[in-house]
Amino acid sequence: MNSPHLASHLVAGLTARAKWKERDFDEAFRLASEAAELASAAGDDHSWWDMRYLQAECLRDQGRIEEYLHLATELKDHSFTATSPELGAKAGTMVAVAFQGLGRLAEAATTAADAAKLASLDPDLLYVQILAQRALIAALAESRLLDDAWRECLVLETLITDDIDEDTAGKGYWVIGNVAFLADRVADGGRYHDLAAERLSPSKDVDLWARFNRASAEMRLQAKLDDAATLRCIERAELATDIVGGSERDHLEMSLVRAHWNFLNGQMQEALAILEPLSARSSILATQTAAEAHFLLARSLLDSGRTDEGLAACELAARLFDQAALPERSAAVRDYLQKTVELQDGPPKV
Repeated sequence: MNSPHLASHLVAGLTARAKWKERDFDEAFRLASEAAELASAAGDDHSWWDMRYLQAECLRDQGRIEEYLHLATELKDHSFTATSPELGAKAGTMVAVAFQGLGRLAEAATTAADAAKLASLDPDLLYVQILAQRALIAALAESRLLDDAWRECLVLETLITDDIDEDTAGKGYWVIGNVAFLADRVADGGRYHDLAAERLSPSKDVDLWARFNRASAEMRLQAKLDDAATLRCIERAELATDIVGGSERDHLEMSLVRAHWNFLNGQMQEALAILEPLSARSSILATQTAAEAHFLLARSLLDSGRTDEGLAACELAARLFDQAALPERSAAVRDYLQKTVELQDGPPKV
């Protein structure tokens, strides 16, 4: 009988999960490593897999995306993962999220689509399918493939039944609202984000509440909604981020939202006070997010009369969008750059 080993690795696993919920990610990672070793010794492959998965979650939540991708890929390619559609879909979704975080959007979309398809084969894997579907939509939306993203949103909406728990439903409506905003369906965006806000609770998960409000604010700002509702989202997100602490990446993304608000309200000095130090650390961000930060910095510099610096930041933003395989965004930045140069110097010589 392996009961002593079984008991010890299950207890270690529960302790690791509790530390993760407390956001003590270093300790959770360490305990999950110990639990994985105990599970392996006990011959419990499922528990070993769960603990490796938890370690990956710790890396993700600390913003250590390269390490997260490495571990997620290791799990996806492991022989035990191939024994179960559930494990295959969960690992595939993790890899997709990591690809998105590194700006590898085409790979993110393909991997998430495969994971969603795998989960859809088993009706008992509804929650896993929803997770994969959300990752697919997020990758398509960041790639600005908005027609494809909206089509997948309609699939996701059919999965959000009355039997789904509020947390899962809230996250689903959140991503649908994001796509609606990006597609200029502003009323739909507000409606879906309202549905999400009704289901997500700061008392249950402050970190999730922070991320939702930050994302909702950014979507509203991209739609140029610099109104009181948007400011409330920003303030809720800032407060919640301060409460949970958050990774450096979380704080940089939150600062970018506040700078965008300042920019839209004509507060260029306030925007620059955030954007200049932020841009110096932008390598921590996903490539596409870093590109957006440099483009916002460029516009703020140009509006402040700092032309040479603004043009340089604009060119860097375009290169980063190219690197993230976002040719439409890169073209828009270069078009903006060309028009700015023409305004400065007159029509270019042929």
